[in-house]
Amino acid sequence: MNLNNSIESISQIISDPKIPELQQIGLIDEIALRNYKIKLEYHKLRKTKPIMDAIFDLSDKYNLSFDTINTILFRPRNKKSLN
Repeated sequence: MNLNNSIESISQIISDPKIPELQQIGLIDEIALRNYKIKLEYHKLRKTKPIMDAIFDLSDKYNLSFDTINTILFRPRNKKSLN
């Protein structure tokens, strides 16, 4: 599965009407969801803008620092285990 297909399938999942309900009862990691949306938007912005402009746009939109956006986009995430 390529990046575009995985982005489309996950986009369909997060647009599901049940997602807000799951968020309300705490079953969705809000920060992980926000970070995923930032990554999706970054890939869309990069089609028309330079890297720095895309990061600054996201920084303004989400009220996060440039470094925070940069970390979300480029630093590997440590996945937490349930065990």
